This record gives sequence, C-alpha cells and structure tokens, in this order.
Amino acid sequence: MSEENCIFCKIVRGEIPASIIFEDDICISFMDVFPINEGHSLLIPKKHFVNMFDVDEDVVAHLARRLVDLTKRVKKATGEEGVINTVANGEGAGQEVPHLHFHAIPRSKDASFGFKFPPGYRDSIADRNDLDSMAKKIRDSS
Repeated sequence: MSEENCIFCKIVRGEIPASIIFEDDICISFMDVFPINEGHSLLIPKKHFVNMFDVDEDVVAHLARRLVDLTKRVKKATGEEGVINTVANGEGAGQEVPHLHFHAIPRSKDASFGFKFPPGYRDSIADRNDLDSMAKKIRDSS
C-alpha cells in the first residue's frame, strides 16, 4: 500500500477525521475506530513506515517515550486495572494496516480479550541447548 492510500497517512494529512489524543512533529495518537475496549488508542509515526522492520531507530525511540505517556493516560482515564501494549509486524503477526502502529488497550484481569498463552505452555521447560542455539541464531542474524 502506498502512502497516498494509507488510512493512517490520510489521518496525518488531515484528509479523514480522527479523535486525536496528542501529536508532535514525529507522531500522533488517536482513538481506534474499532475499539476492543473503551479507551483503545493508537500511536503512529507521522512518517510512513510499514512496521518495525523498516522504522528509523530514532523514530521508534521517540515512539517508545510517547507510548509510556499514552499508556499512563489510558489507564488513568479509563480506570481499568491494566493496559495492553502491542504492535504486529507483518501479516503473519496479524498486522492489518501496513503503517507502524502501537495499540494501548485498557483491560481488566477478567476481560474476555487479551494476550493469552496456549494451554499447557508451562508444562515443561525448554531444553537449555535449544535455547542457547536459538539465542546464537538470533544474535548472529544482524
């Protein structure tokens, strides 16, 4: 998808409305129009990056600082017990809009949604050799 057709780029350019929480020269935060829970907010860079695979490191550092602020604001405004922060990188991770965006989703511990580990994932600990091998593979992949 090109920047011209990107829904988030259209928000940045003011071509479509958004309920803006805050913005600065680098990023903008606004309400998700398909909220999972009341207060579900998004944080995006104003410049078009598809996801974490192509984002400028200085931009993502700025986004991280602003995400802390957004997360605190969402929790305080909604009164929920916690806030889920998530970003999907690529279709395999569930990314639907090809513009880098972070979610801040307020949640209580009994909510019917959220990041859930699969049943039995803690039944057996991973083999240390397998973990060391994967750590080396990730370390060497730069």
